This record gives sequence, C-alpha cells and structure tokens, in this order.
Amino acid sequence: MHLPLSPRRTATRDRLIEAALGVFAEKGVLAATVEEICETAGFTRGAFYSNFSSKDDLCVAVLDAQAAESLEATRAAIASLPDPATLGELTTGELVERTVGVFMTAQRADRVWVLGSSELRLYAARSPGLREAYRERFERTTREFAALIEATAAQLGYELAVPAPDAIDVLHAVFEHGAIGALIDGGDVSWQVRAAQLGAVLRSLLRPAARSEPASRP
Repeated sequence: MHLPLSPRRTATRDRLIEAALGVFAEKGVLAATVEEICETAGFTRGAFYSNFSSKDDLCVAVLDAQAAESLEATRAAIASLPDPATLGELTTGELVERTVGVFMTAQRADRVWVLGSSELRLYAARSPGLREAYRERFERTTREFAALIEATAAQLGYELAVPAPDAIDVLHAVFEHGAIGALIDGGDVSWQVRAAQLGAVLRSLLRPAARSEPASRP
C-alpha cells in the first residue's frame, strides 16, 4: 500500500515530469540526461532520485500523467456536451462536428506535448525495458477511452460500426498523424488543424444505433 504523497513532493514530481517531457521533445528520450531534466526543473539529482529510481521510471510517470490528463479532459468534454434531448434534428455530420470540437478544445496539443509523446512511443519501441510498461498503459487507456466513446455514442443514439478498441486506434492514429504533419509543415498544432480529419473519420465509424425489437409473447 502506497502512502499518499505530500503536496510538496507531488509538486516536485510534477515539475520533473513536465521538465522531462520538454527535454524529451527537444532531444529524444535516449539523448536526454537526468542532469538536463533536473536543470530544466530547477532541482538537484538528489531530488530526482528521491522520486524516481531511473530515467525509465520517470518515463513511466510521464506516461501515467499524460494518460490521466487526456482522460480527464475527455470526461470534461463529454460532460459539457448538450443533453441529447436538446440536440433537435442535428445531422450526423453536425453532431460529430460539435462533439469533435468540444473534445479537441479540451485536449492539450502544444508542440512539447506532441513531440514528447511521439519520442516516448519511439523509445518504447526501441527499449525492451519500457516496452511492457508502455503497452500495458496504452491498452488500459484504450479500454477507458473505448468505454467513454461507446457510452457517449449510445447516449446520442449512435453506435460504433467497428469494435471500440479498433475505433480508438484509428482515431489516435489520425490525431497523432495530423499533429506531427502540422509541425513538419510549420503550422499550428492546435485542434483546428486536425478537427476536420478527425470528424470525417469518426463519421465513418458511427451509425445510428439499432433499435431492439420488443420480445414477442409466446
């Protein structure tokens, strides 16, 4: 059983995690050193090793923080959607556009976040030591996102045309591809860049929910 962290230690960990994400984004995980991360955060190596056993341990903490932030933002976005009863006669396209707009506005999409996330994914592909932890967290987060999108679609009268985990994989690929492409093109990585693409893909994955027929009496 882990005792809750003190506010001071939590703040220290959060600063180290945010600093690590920035260093990873600029140099990659392999090239990033503990010293550089500590300098960026404004802490000593002692502060680092009182919170993390290694750079890989810090990578796992960054993954956990990113997953928690994305899920929290997604839940907040869903909670802010209008009540289904007030949506009126919106078309599927209009409904998807509104939903994607709320979702994308809630997601963090700055350069550091995008590049840091990509570098962690590449590092997990190269590093056997992080691969299992990355896969376990990715699969868990996918299940949580899948449950959210299925429940939200059902509330709005829709269902996914493919298994929910497959839908999440496709949407994640579009989200990430669009963000990296925007950086390569020298453009903005804000949600407007990817909303149209994400909306088009989501529309292709949704269909009106099948209405169950009442059971016939014998």
